[in-house]
Amino acid sequence: MPDADLDFLDILSQKQREERFEQGIPSSEMRKKQLLKLKRLLTEREKDLADALHADLGKPAFESFSSEIAVLLNEIDYVCKHLAGWNRPRRSRHLKLGVIEVFRKKRQPYGSVLIIGSWNYPVQLTLMPVIGAIAGGNSCVIKPSEYAPASAGLLEEIINQAFPRDQLLVVNGDAQVASRLTSAPFDLIFFTGSTRTGRLVADQAAKRLTPTILELGGKNPCILDETGFSSAAVRDIVWGKFLNAGQTCIAPDTLFVHESVYEQTLSEIAAALSAFYGERPQASPDYGRICTDAHFDKMVDLLGQGTIRFGGQHDRSDRFVAPTVLTDIRPGSPVSEEEIFGPVLPVVPYADFETLLSGGDLQRDALTGYLFSTNKQRIQRFDDYMRSSTVSVNQVIHHAASPHIAFGGVGRSGYGAYHGRAGFLAFSYEKTNVRTYHYLRFPGKFPPYSDRNLNALKKLRKRLL
Repeated sequence: MPDADLDFLDILSQKQREERFEQGIPSSEMRKKQLLKLKRLLTEREKDLADALHADLGKPAFESFSSEIAVLLNEIDYVCKHLAGWNRPRRSRHLKLGVIEVFRKKRQPYGSVLIIGSWNYPVQLTLMPVIGAIAGGNSCVIKPSEYAPASAGLLEEIINQAFPRDQLLVVNGDAQVASRLTSAPFDLIFFTGSTRTGRLVADQAAKRLTPTILELGGKNPCILDETGFSSAAVRDIVWGKFLNAGQTCIAPDTLFVHESVYEQTLSEIAAALSAFYGERPQASPDYGRICTDAHFDKMVDLLGQGTIRFGGQHDRSDRFVAPTVLTDIRPGSPVSEEEIFGPVLPVVPYADFETLLSGGDLQRDALTGYLFSTNKQRIQRFDDYMRSSTVSVNQVIHHAASPHIAFGGVGRSGYGAYHGRAGFLAFSYEKTNVRTYHYLRFPGKFPPYSDRNLNALKKLRKRLL
């Protein structure tokens, strides 16, 4: 992006804020109209979006629709159904000594919001927070990831042609553009991406005391105990791990298997991989590709940090890394300590559930934790152990598509949550109008104070609240 355009970015949020001031806060109906326009665009350009996702990530059309477009359509439907109720002011009356107070509480938009999307689900993770921002009554500047250029370019075309810039504007560019945007005077910044970049965004925003919502990554543990083992359970885990070639922030990162079903699990994984992608996954139309050359190189480095039980093939010219299962993981290696975010699944045996939890191998504040088990005590113990915002039992991935569940991180996996009502709340704040009607006045509250008035205050304390 030219320097002149970068200068424009510095004043863009102020222009959006001024437009909001002149036009007033949009009503629930106006917000619904914007959301329905976005829904119509997604429907009309579904084929173009699928083509862009295939160009960026090799996504099959089924995954493009199910994990990106359908999730957005369902979110818009849910938000439009409930928005008027969420946005309705709440009134209450409180009788106190000498006064009647009337409270009117309503949700107020932050104003001009910056949304920075991610490359692994470049349509869904860019537009999902936009839905929450619109529901909250905000205007948005949207920065898609430059690592998914086909999707980013199409989003710029679709959004900028359909919406006035005082409502929504897509700005494309590299890290320099993102840095300039995060230093501009936005009222809220929403970022989806890596923990490392999230820290930079938070540091930049802190200089202006700009509130941030960070949706980061996590080394999501997945435990399969002897009571939860089945062919169906393993198929679900394999599907969730290798969806989008493993480039999913809530994918099972490492699979911990009870030693009594360890070899059976490995056999079932091999059978599932063969059933899903055939004997030559590179030729499968249902298996995606690594997004960038740099991320491809990282995945290939991980292959040497354990024993390759299945897979391991790779082709840099095609950014292809086969679905790979690693065993005998080297202690202290990056594959055991860092988020993998790709099609490499370490499978680690364990002997005792409590020892596994206390051993320090599980990231407690990951985005989510998975447990396949029918043991109620273990399920409760795992729920208590994890500090993540969700714990999922006997399924993977699906919970993140539900508008009924707040999606967000804790600790290293970020902070703030969205989806459904949580998104409406995330992109607005509570504003209270307090009206007071006096029916009796007490001069004793003014200086000079006296012991008599202090004693009276202590006796009447509860009637003052």
